[in-house]
Amino acid sequence: MTDTINTTESAAAQVIAGIELGELLNTAIRKAVIAEFAAEAKSTAVEVVGAFLTPDVRAQMTETAAHEAELALNPPVVATEPDEPVDDEPEDEGEEETPQHKYPTVQAFVEGWVSQVYRREVSERNVETKRRWCPQWWRHGEAKARLEALWHAFEDLRQGESVEQSLFWLVHLDPHMTRLLDPEGPFKYCSPNEGHHPDLAALPVVPAPANYSSSDVSEPDHPSGLVIPTVSTRRRVVIAQFP
Repeated sequence: MTDTINTTESAAAQVIAGIELGELLNTAIRKAVIAEFAAEAKSTAVEVVGAFLTPDVRAQMTETAAHEAELALNPPVVATEPDEPVDDEPEDEGEEETPQHKYPTVQAFVEGWVSQVYRREVSERNVETKRRWCPQWWRHGEAKARLEALWHAFEDLRQGESVEQSLFWLVHLDPHMTRLLDPEGPFKYCSPNEGHHPDLAALPVVPAPANYSSSDVSEPDHPSGLVIPTVSTRRRVVIAQFP
């Protein structure tokens, strides 16, 4: 056994003898310097951190840590709201809302406005000097069409702020009512007391042929159908002196 130990020590001595002492010294010095720098850096870091951790900073850190711990243990419950319907059509800010009709139907317009505002003395049948009116005006095609046109004009012009109301009276109301109340108008055989009398016959017409065209009745030189009279070529004789 002694021989084995001696042999091992001899082998170690040979290895150490093979390593240069300068390399060992450099390695040792390098490690010592690094250790010294590490110790100094740690000491400096401790001093810097200690200067930074003032009582206020420590209190804020403690409060933040407590808040984070509370959130981790008791997370807030977020209430989910129902999705709002999405309006795909953009709102047109420039589009104005259509005003509502004052009278929803022509019947309401005649009963609530015409009969109350446009008051005239009307007569019985066979009195040619007075105006005619039929309480059942809606049974006359012409009366219904004219009064419906008046209703639309009234609703369109009543919102005007200047001359629209005057135009309604002069351009629409007076001409239509004059025709309706005329003794020879659609209410000729009607009267306020006796009511409606459908004695006024329709205009006689003959059905046009299937291949009818307006050009069939037009003059060759006048496609519109109007015949323009020619100017007379007679000479005018001027008498110098009366007899």
